[in-house]
Amino acid sequence: MLTRGFPVEILLFFTFLIWGLYSLIYLSSPRNKVNQWAGICGFLLSIGVLKEYLYYSGFFAGLDVTMFGVGYELNELLNSILTAVLYYIAMPCVMIFSFYFCHLEKKHPGLFRVLAPLVFLPVVLFCIVYPWSHTREIPETNPSAFVVVALYNLLYGVLATVPILITLIKEKDTPFFRQRRLVSLIALLPLWYWLITLFFFHLMGWEHLYKTWQWNAVILLCLFVYYVRHLFREGIWGMRLSREYFDWQGEKPEVSDNIRYIVHMMKNELAKITECTRVLREQELPSGQKELEILERSVRHIQEFVRRSMDYSRDITLAPMEVDMEELYRDVAEELCSGWKGEVRIRVSEGGARLTCDRGHMREVVANLVTNALDAMGESGVLTFSCTMPRKNIALMCVRDTGPGIRQERIDDIFKPYHTGWSDARHMGLGLSYCQNVIKAHNGYIRVDSSTEEKSHGTAFILCIPQEKRKKREGKHGEKDKGADR
Repeated sequence: MLTRGFPVEILLFFTFLIWGLYSLIYLSSPRNKVNQWAGICGFLLSIGVLKEYLYYSGFFAGLDVTMFGVGYELNELLNSILTAVLYYIAMPCVMIFSFYFCHLEKKHPGLFRVLAPLVFLPVVLFCIVYPWSHTREIPETNPSAFVVVALYNLLYGVLATVPILITLIKEKDTPFFRQRRLVSLIALLPLWYWLITLFFFHLMGWEHLYKTWQWNAVILLCLFVYYVRHLFREGIWGMRLSREYFDWQGEKPEVSDNIRYIVHMMKNELAKITECTRVLREQELPSGQKELEILERSVRHIQEFVRRSMDYSRDITLAPMEVDMEELYRDVAEELCSGWKGEVRIRVSEGGARLTCDRGHMREVVANLVTNALDAMGESGVLTFSCTMPRKNIALMCVRDTGPGIRQERIDDIFKPYHTGWSDARHMGLGLSYCQNVIKAHNGYIRVDSSTEEKSHGTAFILCIPQEKRKKREGKHGEKDKGADR
């Protein structure tokens, strides 16, 4: 068991580790109050390690300082000040973190304005009763005072943790529950290890365990790895990173798509070509008319390419509302399938009849999927729209066709920008990339089920859209088959 503590080099590494983890948490969403106060709490809790390093490394040993006419050893004074900050201020900041985590400032703004300054009241009292210049001596010279400080910290820990746990229980059916649970784990696990090993063990008089709080370094190292791992998966604390691979040994590195500059250049050059073709048309030259038609068709195609590139490369901004899914499906079908000879089916379950999403973007997503489905099936086939609620907070939208299907080795590529399996000018390889970005903006995902088998060929695009918890509807959630519209 650790009784003498880690070497000072390990303590310094421990300090940098805490700073690194909580800096990442803050930078993940710097405008989010939960992230801000998590960062503040992390830096305050790191003071415990920092003061140990400064004291035992002898960084300020042998130096004296005079304050208010009183002489102090700088090493002792600095240790007492940092101990006071740790013992007195850290836990009120944890309480503020808990308030924001539980949305207290939104649900009960009046109560929040009262409690936020009130939780810092003990700080003032402690600084008066137990001077900050002698805080380090409290555990040895004033055991009763240390009992008060320890109970204060443990009580605040309970008062901060219980509302967080209650909030998690209430939000277990919401789309962001998993994220909130990850956040609470990173925040509460090192906090409670520190509270138990620093205060509870001292209260119990277990001297041989006094330095076990330093093993928090191992916990924080694991949490750091855990945090980075989730950055590259579903994201955590408001930030998600993605991996991009390129051939670093090749002559030229693969350049990321930055179409805005390319589009700007193309628009300028198109304007010149359009003006030149207009002038040539006005001259009514007997020869060259066929070439002018080719130029005009190419200009129109490039203009459409530029328009779609601009539309589909912009950041997705959502305006969520309650959407009638049957009405949305019928709207898209009437626009795109009016001259098609195949059969259209719309199946919407009672639970999935109305979803919360951005209607404009979702309509464009469905239209893109329908356009691809019609091109795949040709003049006839069966196009099926459906929307179900397999769980009360998850909606599944589906556009299914009876086309030839997509080979499995191609499915991973179909969402890449400008990737298309078609050779005609109408397909530019942007539609599915846009669809994926819209669904991601809704915190959902797209699954593709496709078969090229002769008897069961076809493709289904299944859109998973998280939904806020809704009241249970009366009646059974059976499907209503709307039949064939065409």
